[in-house]
Amino acid sequence: MLDFSFEPYREEMIQTLKDFIKIESVRTEPHLNMPYGKGIFDALMFVQSESERMDLECVNLFGQMAYVEYGFSDEMLAILVHIDVVPKGDGWTMDAFAGIEHDGKIYGRGAIDNKGPAIASLFAIRALSDNCIQLNKKVRLIFGTDEETGWGDMQFYKQHEPEPDIAFSPDGEYPVINTEKGLVHLALSVDYEPSTQGIYIHSFNAGTRPNVVPNSAHCEISAPLELIQKSIGAYTCPKGGVFSAEQAGEFVRINALGKSSHGSRPDDGINAAASLITYLGTLPLANGKLEMSIHKMAEKIGVNYHGEMMDLDLTDDVSGRLTFNLGTVNTADNKLTFELDIRYPVSEQKQAIMDKVAAHLRDFDMRIVHSLPSHHVSEGSELVVKLKEAYSEVTGDEAYCVSIGGATYARAFENAVTFGPLFPGKPSVEHGPDEYIEIETLMLNAEIIANAIIKLCEQTS
Repeated sequence: MLDFSFEPYREEMIQTLKDFIKIESVRTEPHLNMPYGKGIFDALMFVQSESERMDLECVNLFGQMAYVEYGFSDEMLAILVHIDVVPKGDGWTMDAFAGIEHDGKIYGRGAIDNKGPAIASLFAIRALSDNCIQLNKKVRLIFGTDEETGWGDMQFYKQHEPEPDIAFSPDGEYPVINTEKGLVHLALSVDYEPSTQGIYIHSFNAGTRPNVVPNSAHCEISAPLELIQKSIGAYTCPKGGVFSAEQAGEFVRINALGKSSHGSRPDDGINAAASLITYLGTLPLANGKLEMSIHKMAEKIGVNYHGEMMDLDLTDDVSGRLTFNLGTVNTADNKLTFELDIRYPVSEQKQAIMDKVAAHLRDFDMRIVHSLPSHHVSEGSELVVKLKEAYSEVTGDEAYCVSIGGATYARAFENAVTFGPLFPGKPSVEHGPDEYIEIETLMLNAEIIANAIIKLCEQTS
């Protein structure tokens, strides 16, 4: 158990996180020595500067990622965090990249996912160093840069650096996540010739990433405004989407509003894209390829969160039920493209999932954008047992294992699990508007992480 306090670090931790959030570390086009764009490169420079200010050496791996080490040993404990964030998205009531402190919380994109935990982890190592804590393993805090997109950083790491013996990632929830579902992001597309007769669709746009539930969507169609307004007034979305219509030049623009959430928990949100497609499926659309494709999506995807209409409603006792998110929909250059985020149980195989999607949406071309296999670590492993002890000692609460649909860096290594930062019963605000971390959560995470390091790396006589 810790014999020192993090209170002396409180104000410094708060200010460091606020400054960190101000860096818009969303992946953009690569540049020389900036494989994931300037924003992420600037975030790497920030953690490197902060680490060195704390007298902790930080190694920058060619802009792919960075790491801080403490201790000397052939055995390694890795703490896996990421400094990239998803785009701002819609619905914010404040500046997403200002690092605003209000009512005991720090607001901003990345506050909980994953810059807050990254700062908590960095200060945990600093506190161990300041207190001259002796360990029997080397601790490596790895700052990833491509977690929200393709994991190219982790591929680079595994090709050039030694893998840790044990690891945990504070990128989920407490107490311990020892099971993660398989993940596949699919892009489906179809070419079409624009219709010119009847009620036809001119454009459709929604979403930013497959792993984010879109909270807004809009389309432009050729139809009388009065007809659409009357239709919307008589329509009730099965999952709570809200619609409006307005004249936009020669077309009518239909807007759909929902509620954003993480793509692994689509039932926590209201999918505006799926809601709008489901509504369009009730209209007598033209017989063009685009309109027929939207009808097919309404029929096979709809507003369901488990792929029910494509024989994908699968479950097992270890990892739970499959989740299904329609993340993006766009029309451009006479091509309709949409992206799906599917998290499947550990007892299922990726190819079987893809085969079912292809069978039900056979008119669409399909490709894999990103995929990760499922991951499971035994509850009886020393890693899990020690982490449960570390959590209970600090919080006084019972520790147990859970399964998630989220994908964390833990699944990059065989003996790794997810550990924090969200406490049981707290709302999940990552990937949504007005993302925040409570200051007390930030402080408690630093304490738990430091205690976990000691438990996993303690000297034995």
